[in-house]
Amino acid sequence: MLATRLKSKVHNRELTLGILLTFDYWPGYLEIFKSEGLDFAVLDMEHSSADLRTAEEMCRTARLLDFPLLIRPEAALYHLIRKYMDMGAAGLMVPWTESRDQVRAIREGAFIPPKGRRGPGGPSIFANRGLDRQGWDEVESSLFITTQFESPAGIEDMASLIPHDWIDAAMLGPYDLSLNMGRWSHMDHPEVVAAIQRVWRQARDMGKNCGMVVGTLEQAGFWIDRGFSFLICSEISNMVRHRARELVGRIREVHAEAQAK
Repeated sequence: MLATRLKSKVHNRELTLGILLTFDYWPGYLEIFKSEGLDFAVLDMEHSSADLRTAEEMCRTARLLDFPLLIRPEAALYHLIRKYMDMGAAGLMVPWTESRDQVRAIREGAFIPPKGRRGPGGPSIFANRGLDRQGWDEVESSLFITTQFESPAGIEDMASLIPHDWIDAAMLGPYDLSLNMGRWSHMDHPEVVAAIQRVWRQARDMGKNCGMVVGTLEQAGFWIDRGFSFLICSEISNMVRHRARELVGRIREVHAEAQAK
């Protein structure tokens, strides 16, 4: 149900692979992702132009496929998180986590009383087994929630932000982290690498897994060698761009070789 299998894999530190959807939201991608062995997807509402109708359609398709779709809200704000949970997300990846107030807003928006303040409602309510306490316990126990660390301020306060039993993992935001460290997209800079490794170690010491965003096979190998097993592999349009560049380049080489004969 929802993210039960995802929670198990991440908690057990099995290789767990996901993908971001920021610019393209065709529901059929979810079927492809599942058939090709991905474990989850994240619908990025922070940077995308997707609306609530799109989010709800994607969440319903994901539920029918039994494929976890997390939502990345614009910010850790109660009213945003509550609304996205109403759409039926399997969980959240919350960006720019830096304070206890943000963590409180996540909890209050994701869970109904007594854990949170969310009121039952929204399109996803029809997928519940029932609206009694047992029905909500089944839903809430299968949610996957990860807080994303993208600034030195968040890293400094990390020990107070992720020890809660309802937070499943930490996730890095390496691009924004590099910007906020004055390294402007140099995600392989030694200072950025050291900060990322610090987050991984802190999460491990608190019994939490830590995820990383990568865009290439080389990046994945680099971070796997450093203990990471929970990875967001790419963003779908970047994946298309890289594959198109590779394919077009190779076809041009083949054509040039044929012309030279």
